[in-house]
Amino acid sequence: MEYEVAIIGGASAGLSAALALGRSNRRTIVIDSGNPRNRPSPHAHNVFTRDNTPPLEILKIAKSQLKPYPTVHFSNAYVKEASRKNGLITLLTDKEESITVRRLILATGLTDLLPDIKGFKELWGTKIVHCPYCHGYELKDQSVGILMNGKNAEHITPMVLNLNKSIQLFTNGKMDLSSQFKKWTKLNNITINETPVAELVDDKKGIQIKLSDGSSHLVKGLYSRSVKYKFHNELAIQLGCKLTEEGAVQVDEMYSSSVAGVYAAGDLSHGSAHQVIIAAAGGAKAAMACNNSMIMEDYERAK
Repeated sequence: MEYEVAIIGGASAGLSAALALGRSNRRTIVIDSGNPRNRPSPHAHNVFTRDNTPPLEILKIAKSQLKPYPTVHFSNAYVKEASRKNGLITLLTDKEESITVRRLILATGLTDLLPDIKGFKELWGTKIVHCPYCHGYELKDQSVGILMNGKNAEHITPMVLNLNKSIQLFTNGKMDLSSQFKKWTKLNNITINETPVAELVDDKKGIQIKLSDGSSHLVKGLYSRSVKYKFHNELAIQLGCKLTEEGAVQVDEMYSSSVAGVYAAGDLSHGSAHQVIIAAAGGAKAAMACNNSMIMEDYERAK
């Protein structure tokens, strides 16, 4: 085989895995179509030694640091089929290339399914954000909005209050909130608006939240978890990997899937805490587990 390991996905998890495998002298191919999830975001945060660096710049640095390792190669392609037979994994790309490897790391991530609100897509990742850990400090002490309902609203709002004292909660329809939470919002001067959101408009001072009753509310930034995910789990399904209820690949503490020789890392392997640093850590652990399994396999065969 030309390669021992294939990594599908060339963002934080995939490139971190490639680094560990390159340093282990494993013949590795990274197959990526070049469309990372965090492309819209101007800066990545909570990234050790790279805080406030644009996500695409982080990937550029990561690729440049793989150049000293001659066993790591790249392919700009899309894998459309994956199968496993006799302990080996065969991949077929959209360029009709067939690649057979001993191990596979899936780092294909997910796609955000954005709500059908006019202006949302254009502001997503810049003025509309999803995580106080990723973007909260930049909005600190500003007037902010939260576009959420139900358990998401009850989970995020206290986190935002730690950073912002001027908060407006928009449930975009009839509120689904506990009586205890509603009492807490009153105590903390957090307004709740049930009127449906008609449009989100970019403003030099932030975002204009236009409601269906004609009213408009200006905030510096908007938190939203009114976003669903589509996990890129098609290859995992083809290989027979077990999935979680929401569609992520089920993995153990070393990111091994339920199928021998197949690993999953990054956003594909869990449904929360989607951050660059966490994805990179997962990729590194998957690569180490992958390398160790090949070492032991060769050792047992030699015995």
